[in-house]
Amino acid sequence: MRDYFADDLLLIMPTTHSPGVRLSGEVVSTHRGPLALALTDQTQAGGRDRTQTDEILIDLTGVRYLANSGLETLVAFAVHLQPPQCLVVRSAPDLDLHDRIAARGWDRIETLRLEEDSGA
Repeated sequence: MRDYFADDLLLIMPTTHSPGVRLSGEVVSTHRGPLALALTDQTQAGGRDRTQTDEILIDLTGVRYLANSGLETLVAFAVHLQPPQCLVVRSAPDLDLHDRIAARGWDRIETLRLEEDSGA
């Protein structure tokens, strides 16, 4: 993966212990491209010595705001994964992802799993 993405609102960094990315700040519509690119990089072997990983983590515990377009980008990415691969979305309760995803019926997507981090 590229080392990071940063602008005035958002910082995207690779996670250190598992395939995935950690976001900090605010995700708005202009971040769809960098977000999709960061996630795609994680599915492409996460390095040439690694085999395909089953879980790709996106850590949103440092995100204060997630626009619907950012959420749609995550869902579109998850839909294109092949089981047993899965996008694991870790977030703070403030983002209300469970309700936002369930309201659109996306909670039935097999390759998308939400984890709420109550310690954030």
